[in-house]
Amino acid sequence: MSSLASVPALRVLPTTALEALASQTRLVRFPAGAVLRPAGAVARSVVFLLSGTVVATHVRSTGAEMWPERWTAPAIVDKPAVLDGRPPSTGLLAMTTVSARLLPRAAFLRLLEEEQAVRGHVLGQLARDAMTARRRLAQVATMPAVARVARWLHEQNREQRVAWRGSQEQLARVLGLSRVTVNRALARLAQAGAVTLTDRGIVVADRARLDAIAGD
Repeated sequence: MSSLASVPALRVLPTTALEALASQTRLVRFPAGAVLRPAGAVARSVVFLLSGTVVATHVRSTGAEMWPERWTAPAIVDKPAVLDGRPPSTGLLAMTTVSARLLPRAAFLRLLEEEQAVRGHVLGQLARDAMTARRRLAQVATMPAVARVARWLHEQNREQRVAWRGSQEQLARVLGLSRVTVNRALARLAQAGAVTLTDRGIVVADRARLDAIAGD
């Protein structure tokens, strides 16, 4: 129950409601690289992500894989696919070791119908996600690769200096760029003193400079 309480949309629920909700879920764990749901499979359960990071996967006609969405715990994973009910074109992959609770789709829809506060939080997050997707589409159409990489790094958690802990190949999948393009962009950002490439990941060395490059 306490783990479910960490999910932002569920924090408004009283203890009794959280306990009742937890009794309807199933606790699961996946290693890094595991497929939670293949592309084209109906989302029969909603994923309450308790730890780790999950990405949505899409394979292009060229065979290259991209990750159009990413969720880091605590979070509700891929709400649109669950609400839509039709087979999504994207799958779900554990980027890291993850733990989660699975709630059947029907129970999730009932939760949204009965709990106004949860429904309001979910709708608000869906609206923010839609606006983010609109902004990203505009960036793809108008911004050069270096500026896109800089903007994405700049928008990550500003309380942490390490903006990205994965590989450059993984970052390329998140951004929908080739690994070579991301490698070149990071080299330019490092040369400009905006970031530092370390064993821990990509560290923001000068946020003001990174922001300036993102605005170019």
